[in-house]
Amino acid sequence: MARVLTEPFPFNELRRSTGDYYEFPDQLLRAGFENSQIWCVTTDYGDDGSEWFYYGPPINYVNVLGYIGTAEHHDGATYYEECVISATENARKNNWSKEA
Repeated sequence: MARVLTEPFPFNELRRSTGDYYEFPDQLLRAGFENSQIWCVTTDYGDDGSEWFYYGPPINYVNVLGYIGTAEHHDGATYYEECVISATENARKNNWSKEA
């Protein structure tokens, strides 16, 4: 059973030398990471307009931003969800862009 923790991702994200996400898990495998060190980063929006990032095992195929590696290994069942834009911030941003 999956376990979802609502807190910032606690591990150091290892990305490409450019700072970008990896596009495919295979790129991380070729770089020497084990599958249990690869995390899929996805995004979604709450019903209230908030924006969330989700970090989990590399088995997701929808709303994928990319893949990262970590020195730590995951258990394949734990996900982290992190609010990156609150509903209030998103409403303020959208109202500002409509006024321009």
